[in-house]
Amino acid sequence: MTARTSHRTAPDRRPTVKTLAEITGFSIATVSKALNDSPVVTDETKALIRDAAAQVGYTANPRAASLRTGKSFQAAVLMPISVAEGHEWHGVEYTEIVSGISQALDTTSYQLSVHLIRDAEDGRDMAEKIVRRGLADGIVFSGIRQNDPRIAYLLGIGFPFVAMGRCGDAATYAHVDIDSAWVAEDATRRLIAGGHRRIALINPDPVLAYAQDRIAGFRAALAAGGLPPCDDLIAEGDLTARFGRESLHHLRAMADPPTGFVCVNEATTLGLLAGLRDLGLEAGREVSVIAYDDLNVSEYFAPPLTTHFQPVEDLGRTLGEFLLRRMAGEPPGDLRKVFRPRLIPRQPDRLAEAGQTNQQRRRQ
Repeated sequence: MTARTSHRTAPDRRPTVKTLAEITGFSIATVSKALNDSPVVTDETKALIRDAAAQVGYTANPRAASLRTGKSFQAAVLMPISVAEGHEWHGVEYTEIVSGISQALDTTSYQLSVHLIRDAEDGRDMAEKIVRRGLADGIVFSGIRQNDPRIAYLLGIGFPFVAMGRCGDAATYAHVDIDSAWVAEDATRRLIAGGHRRIALINPDPVLAYAQDRIAGFRAALAAGGLPPCDDLIAEGDLTARFGRESLHHLRAMADPPTGFVCVNEATTLGLLAGLRDLGLEAGREVSVIAYDDLNVSEYFAPPLTTHFQPVEDLGRTLGEFLLRRMAGEPPGDLRKVFRPRLIPRQPDRLAEAGQTNQQRRRQ
């Protein structure tokens, strides 16, 4: 069938599939299949119909599609209310994650809906509300705990979701994550190679799954280097700059203080650098500090620090892509990706003579 060349619509009327059928000469069924990229429609016909749709300003009607398919065409994100006590910066860039997810949804019929939660338990209740009320066709969430109630609930009912993080049997559900064990092990290994023997790990709340991964990697590097454990140098807290500063003061007050530091995020690193200044110390001189970045902040610290860098927006985009595929029925076992951040060396991270002298004096 030959498409008509006149693209016209009635004034003050929203273009519909029927409108496109009238102006192209194709049947409503053919137009609908073309717009949904059906393989039974030729590429030439799809191009003609999409060209007509663009010229008349046609957009899909989500309400009509929802009634027809039983889907909401909403993708839900559970976002923690993340204002730290004292309005401290905690370095968790949820807006960048959401930006990446929205990029993945841009060319689809899905819209992003954000649901604020206080913690994992509140997130579990919110997930049940979304499922029961049909508010979304799939859910994304982060801040994964070792025994996460959201994962347990959604797995139990078979509802599509993608987790930003892993816990338990991660092979059973879709997820995107950072190889946190490898990051901590690699950073600790680098400090050991630089001559450091007392190394501190600035870590998140131990209830979080990736906190335990980091500890495992930290311990593995020390064991591989033939060094005794440094569990007394593991600081666990809320990821704020304040926590980084307080941890530095506590750790450096020890009889045998650390000379190397592995930080979990930009905020704790910033606080740790402030703590060093309080004591008249400087990273790259008396001590070495290795950071972790998802926004490339460490390049602008004074001094610039060695860091493991992984753009958080890439994680968000992968989360969105996986959620679309999961909602389309793809099995979760095919939707798993663990990123290994790139090491950016900006300091030699070697134990300076001054650091060695100070350590020797404390041992005498």
